[in-house]
Amino acid sequence: MLNEERVILMTRMAAYEQHEGKKNNAINSYFRSDYVGFQVLKSIISATIVYLILVAAYVMYHFSDVLQDIYNTDIIGTARKYLLYYIALVAVYSVISYIVYSIRYGKMRGSMRAYYSCLKRLGKMYEKE
Repeated sequence: MLNEERVILMTRMAAYEQHEGKKNNAINSYFRSDYVGFQVLKSIISATIVYLILVAAYVMYHFSDVLQDIYNTDIIGTARKYLLYYIALVAVYSVISYIVYSIRYGKMRGSMRAYYSCLKRLGKMYEKE
């Protein structure tokens, strides 16, 4: 005879495995610091690429102004200005990435705990029979 509570629990667990479970298992294979650090590193690389694209677009759009700035002012000052913009962009992007991926890892751990508790409850149901 089918236990209705057990069927409901197994259905809920199967739905979790098909939707969130695949993504969460991939995240769960890392320690928190490794996962967050790797994601922040990817974010820094992405921010660098975005910054280079933005600088290239700005230089192409304002080419004559940029050349005048280079000839009229010191190159070191201009380079320092662009470097400060880059550091500010990477710092802001890194902090936001750290917060987002820390929260994402915490949510994953919570849902994995719930899944494991469902597994334990299902095991106890089978032991009773």
